[in-house]
Order: sequence, then C-alpha cells, then structure tokens
Amino acid sequence: MKIKAVVCDWAGTTIDYGSRAPIIGFQQAFAKFGVTLDPALIRQDLGLDKRAHVQKMLEDAAIWQPISQQLASTSQQFVTDTVYKEFQETINQALVETAILKPGVSTLLAYLTEKHIAVATTSGYTQAMIEKLLPTVASQGYHPRVNITSELTGGIGRPHSAMLDLAIKRLGLTDSSGVIKVGDTINDIKEGVAAGAISVGVVEGSNLIGMSETEFTALPQSEQTQLKVAARAQFYASGANYVVTTIADVIPLIEQLEQQAARSNAPLLLTPGPLTTSESVKAVMMVDHGTWDDEYKKMTQHIRRQLLELASAEASDFSAVLLQGSGTYGVEATLETIPKDSSATLLIAINGAYGQRMSEIADRIGVKHLDLIFDETEPVDLDKVSDFVTVHPEITHFAVVHGETTTGILNPIETLIPAMVDRNIVTIVDAMSTFGGIPINVNQLNVDYLISSSNKCVQGVPGFSFVIANVHQLTQTAGNARSLSLDLYDQWRCFEDHDGKWRFTSPTHVVYAFEQALLELKQEGGVAKRYQRYSENEARLRQRMVAAGFTPILTPTVQSPVITSFKYPSESFRFRDFYLYLKERGFIIYPGKVSKMNSFRIGNIGEIYPTDIDRLVDLIQAYVSEPVQS
Repeated sequence: MKIKAVVCDWAGTTIDYGSRAPIIGFQQAFAKFGVTLDPALIRQDLGLDKRAHVQKMLEDAAIWQPISQQLASTSQQFVTDTVYKEFQETINQALVETAILKPGVSTLLAYLTEKHIAVATTSGYTQAMIEKLLPTVASQGYHPRVNITSELTGGIGRPHSAMLDLAIKRLGLTDSSGVIKVGDTINDIKEGVAAGAISVGVVEGSNLIGMSETEFTALPQSEQTQLKVAARAQFYASGANYVVTTIADVIPLIEQLEQQAARSNAPLLLTPGPLTTSESVKAVMMVDHGTWDDEYKKMTQHIRRQLLELASAEASDFSAVLLQGSGTYGVEATLETIPKDSSATLLIAINGAYGQRMSEIADRIGVKHLDLIFDETEPVDLDKVSDFVTVHPEITHFAVVHGETTTGILNPIETLIPAMVDRNIVTIVDAMSTFGGIPINVNQLNVDYLISSSNKCVQGVPGFSFVIANVHQLTQTAGNARSLSLDLYDQWRCFEDHDGKWRFTSPTHVVYAFEQALLELKQEGGVAKRYQRYSENEARLRQRMVAAGFTPILTPTVQSPVITSFKYPSESFRFRDFYLYLKERGFIIYPGKVSKMNSFRIGNIGEIYPTDIDRLVDLIQAYVSEPVQS
C-alpha cells in the first residue's frame, strides 16, 4: 500500500502539547456563568465538535441548573448557544498562545514533503478558529493542504467520518485506502475507523495524558511510563490500528506499511508456529527498546499477569516465568527443575515427536525417566498411565504433550493431570501449540508446570518461551539445574526480585509484539472466541479436503483444531511439487511427521480465517485435477 495522505488533528496532535487550549477555553467560558469545570470532565469528550461538546456537558444537571437559572431560560438551544458563544471568545487568546508545534512534527512534515505525501487536518475547532491558527503555524513551517471543520459537513463532526471523508475528497483521492488519520483523542480514533482509514493514536502530549510538556517531563520516569502504557491501552481499546509514542514515529510506521505492501504476496503460514501474525503485531517491532527501561520491565510484569489470567491461574499459587529461546528451551528448563539423583523418576507419555523430544532432553541432562509409548494416532490413555504408575511406585514426575502436532492429536490432560496429582506426582504439560487457542484451566487441573511459547496460539513471533509454574513446587527446585541459562528457578527469582528484569538479554522486539498479540487476543473475545475460530478453520478444512479426495489421519473425536494431518492421496503423489505449487500461490504447509505412513500437515491457527481455508482448498482442488510438476 502506498501512503497517499496523512490527516492530523490539531491540539494535542500537531500543536498544543497536552491539548490545553480547549481546556482553558471551556473553563473560562463556564466560569463566566459560575461553574467550575474539572479538566478531566472536559477531556473525556475532546475531539467532538465544540458546540456538541458544550451541549454534552450541559446534560450534567450540576452544570445545567446554575447556568439556566442565571440565564433565566430552560431553552436548551438558547443556553447552549450562549455558552458556546462565550467559549468562542475565551478560547481565542489560548489558541494562539498554545499554537506551538509539538516535538517531532517538523521532522514528520519534512519527511512527508520529501515523499510527496499530502497533509490535511480535521478538527473540532470552528473555521474561524482554524483561520486564527494558520498564520501562527505557517510561521513554523506547517502548511496543511486541506483543513476541514464540521461547518463544511453540515454540522456533522467526530466520531462520524464526514470530516475525514471530505478531507480525502478534497485531496483528490477516491477512497481512504493509503490514508493515515493521526489523533490524540478517542474521537479521533473513531473518526479514522469510521472512514476506513489507518487510525493512529499519538501518546506523548496527547489529551489522554493531558499535561503540558513541562509537567510531563517533571514526573518520575515510572509515572511517565504508567501514563503512556494506560494511554496506549485506551487507544487500542477504541479501535486504533496503531499507536505511536511521538508523532515522528509515524515515519517508521509509513515505512513499515509500504514495506508490507511490497511483500503483499508473502505466503500465509498454515503451520503450528511460527504462524501468520497480524500487521499490527509486526508493526510494533519497528521500534528499538532497551532491556533496562522501566516501561519495558513494567510491560514484562504485565505480560506475566496476563498469562496467569489466560490460564485461569491464581497469582497466589502460580507464577509465569519467561525464558529466552524457543519452546524447547522452556521444556528443557522445566526438566532441569527435576532432581538429578535417585530421589526422582520422570514418566513421559509419548505419542509423537514432541513427547520423544522430552525423552531425549531427559537423557542429555541426566534425569532418570521411564517412557510409556502410545501409537502416534492414539491419545494417551489414563488407564494405561495409571496401571504403569502402580507398577512403578518410584515415579515422582509425569510429563505429557497436550497438543501433539506430529498428527494434531489432543491428549486428555483434563483427566490425566488430576489423576497424577491425586498420587502426589509433580505434573508437566507441554501446551506449546494449544495455550491461548484452547481453553485450559490451570486452577482446576492443578498442573505444576505448563509450558508454551510466544509464537503459537497467542499469535506472537518466535523469541521466548514461558512456564506457568506452581510456586510451591518451584520454590523447592533451587540448585537443581545444571544449566546456567536454563535455570528456571533463578529466572523466576530475577523477575520477582528485580521488578520484571530479565536475567540475560531478552528479545525486546518479540516481547513488545507479544504484548500487542495479547491485546488482540482480548479484543477477539479471549481464548474461547479464538478456539471457536480455530475450530471453524479445522472443520472447514476437514470437510473440504475430504470432498477433494484426501483422508484425515485422525478421527474428529481426538483431533485438535491446531493442525490437521492428511494421507497422501495416491502412491504417485509428490509432496515437494505440491508444496511448491501452494507456496508460489501464497500458502506454506508442513510435511508429515507420522512414521508409519506418508502424510502432510496443514495448520489452522494464527491470523487465519475460514475464507483463507477456502482459498487454499480451491488451489488444492486445482492441483489435484491438473497436477503441476516441478
């Protein structure tokens, strides 16, 4: 996508750090009628057309009554018009005094001029107010090509799209594609969303923070960080596509969007992770961050709390431990908590490659273990596990993979784990490909260690794993690990003792992307809604693939919605040709892992929807009818 225009708000966005002029104007106007306005009350609706803003505040009986009595009128129109007229007078001086370009605006304007990207404005101010501002901002190098107020749209202002629609039209554009709307209020964001533009919130100097630059910079860094985090959350909650810290950060955002457009033919990953992520998750990684930064540590702590919420795990009993590296790093760090002497024996239930990997890790690090092996197409059976434990009373720990992506099978942890807990056995669940996409209630299961990673169903990118650990069990593991970097206990203590600091250099970009992915999971409706979408993907895929002549390896009763395995349709089927055919047309799938038959796998998770599944199967049907050879 080529960015064609940037349409900005005025106060709090491009001028007037903290959006102070409207506050001054409203306070002075209402004071003329004996009413003192709290700035917070004014700020909650900034961005509206100013007359509409006056009318909304007058809906408060505590404001309406003294003013209507003073004016000796109960006419809403008369009272609104009178107060609004006074506001138009009181704001004039404040408009000019505060019309100073915010930090970063000049940098952005120079970039937009160089790139031939048009600049326009929409505003809750009147046309007369804008005319008063223009000479002052022009002297600072700001010359918007188009300026739109609600007087030009029949009185229709934000959050409606009318002003932005008109700005786009007057710029000579046919629609909102390639248009960025930048603002500092919730109503700005809603205006952009309503017009179908790319809606961007700017944090520093915004109405949502509501402080002058001097006031804000005087705050301790921790308080600044807290205010910025809160503002970002409000912007995203109101529908923002992106949120930037300063307006100059719109520059890397434009670069990112145009690079994404250049890569628009990049294939969708129909794999169990890494997987296809949203454009906003990718965009968050365009800014560099420091690992010692207070904002970053605060974000880390926020992520840890959110993970417990997703797992339905009580913070008094469980803790989330993040660990640099892939999911396997998290598995190995967890197995490092097991004593290496004769006091402990681990039972691993294996029905695929990832259960087998746990066995290999146990061998490497010297954990005594027993393996109970099931067929790759057979779920782990509780009765067989219970019988095995009875025969081997030395077993102290039990490990199983929840969603074994060798085939896509879902193992019944809801019965396996409580049964092991009843025997006082420490439990470990590899929930790598299920956590965040399939509901898991850690409190009910009382599982001791649940392991997953950033690049799975939460829909982040690869870079770290995490373990949701029973604190009682974890506190007993100090000194067990023989690895420095994979010491889960020490990693946990560092987070706890140093306010969210990672023990070693962390993947900062990945962590910021994960925070965004968690927000988008919440916006989707949480794990239950995502599970529903993934299940719809899987059901659609299975139904259409069967109709196209392919046979699923698993029955629906044991199939997870994560990834689906299919048998080769014939002996002459050549997977590499099939894979390249789909890749060239926008889809990446996986080869099979089932040892006893030829198969391939198609993932259903990530930023994937049933329409994507339909496009994929349409291509597969075309391949089957007219095979393409490499």
